[in-house]
Amino acid sequence: MKTRYLKAYNKLISYLLALLGVSIACSNGCAMYGTPAEYGTPNATFKVLGKVTTEQSIAIPNIKVVLDYDTAFTDNQGNYLVETINFPTNQTFSIQFKDIDSTLNGEFQQLDTVVEFTDPQFTGGTGNWNKGETEKEFNVKLKPLK
Repeated sequence: MKTRYLKAYNKLISYLLALLGVSIACSNGCAMYGTPAEYGTPNATFKVLGKVTTEQSIAIPNIKVVLDYDTAFTDNQGNYLVETINFPTNQTFSIQFKDIDSTLNGEFQQLDTVVEFTDPQFTGGTGNWNKGETEKEFNVKLKPLK
């Protein structure tokens, strides 16, 4: 009787530990960030640069631009540059433009959009895992808040 109890108890503990191990492994990137990069994975730097203006083509300074984990602010001419590192293939990234300075330069609507890299050409790679970098110009016109 005691042996049967211990075998059942051991199976239950093994099942719970296996379940816990799988849930811990996935909490480190499965759902939120996609498949995490492993050591030795080919990579490239994707740069997005451009200018943020009003609908009348007037540059807007101090707009917060967010691409993945990189955040930048537009300069006085409305220019920005953000970059991320990812697998060197066609990629689509979410990019966000947000007016954070309140009424200082006027108030503008937030823009959440995507930037696509289709058939990117990489330059400056090491020839090994690092395939280099590519860039895309992405100009944006923000609408004023009404």
